[in-house]
Amino acid sequence: MESLTVSSSMLIPSASNVEITPAMLTVLWGVAHEIDRLRLPPNYPDAKWLEIPTRLLRNPEGRSDNVWLKSCLRRLMGVELEGGNKDTEWGAVVLAQWEMTEGGSKVRLLIPPAAIAAIRAPKTFAKIEITAAYRLKGHARRLYAALADKKRMGQTWWEYTLPELQTLFDLRGKYSKWYDFSRYVLTPAIAEINDFGTVEVTAMPVKFGRSIGSVRFDWRWKDIRAAEVTDEQNERHGSARHKDQGDGSAPPLTEEAKATERQSAFLEWSKENKGQPYSDFIYWYDSKH
Repeated sequence: MESLTVSSSMLIPSASNVEITPAMLTVLWGVAHEIDRLRLPPNYPDAKWLEIPTRLLRNPEGRSDNVWLKSCLRRLMGVELEGGNKDTEWGAVVLAQWEMTEGGSKVRLLIPPAAIAAIRAPKTFAKIEITAAYRLKGHARRLYAALADKKRMGQTWWEYTLPELQTLFDLRGKYSKWYDFSRYVLTPAIAEINDFGTVEVTAMPVKFGRSIGSVRFDWRWKDIRAAEVTDEQNERHGSARHKDQGDGSAPPLTEEAKATERQSAFLEWSKENKGQPYSDFIYWYDSKH
């Protein structure tokens, strides 16, 4: 996973161009979540100490100690922010100071006001996207990070071979059969991303001969209004999410029913659009639904 890096300047426009690893992203997600929980405004005038349980800042499938977390904190102290206008220039860092407390179970982070402003910047997806991704579980979080990385590169779809997906999900030989991988890893991850994330993802297996050899992912990032609805839903308790939606005329489709309906539509669409890319179908299907 350490190879799935993104540019800090893409994540935070005022940041220097330092590579942000998935482990560093996890820490940023945790910081953004805490800033959001405290309801700090973007123009908060002072540096703010945040106290966060270290387990929330570590990879849930990684080491249980703080070795890698401390390494990430040191690297985040090197991510510089800068800006200004013709009269004023300024510089700052994302993280000014950190302290491990209570035997390493908690960490105190000093966040400068410029970093708070960057993370809470209005009219961007930064806060919504980071906090939504932070709430995702292991497999969904890994897939989201990978697709977000491709999206920031300007891609609208990507195809991963099965060995690449095994590495991406850090399965280490588990779920080597396509049926098991699709049922227990891929399908639940996509369903969770589509429910909790800021992007709508579809996946289509691609055959090499008679066997599934790769998976093509197509995505469409939601517009700001749809993302705001997602953010509001994420603030609600899990049992209460989405209950106010719909007009009562019929129960909503389950994720499995939606997938079945989409697959049937794709088969019908393909008969009249032979040779056309799957992304064209996605655009057509979304426009009808």
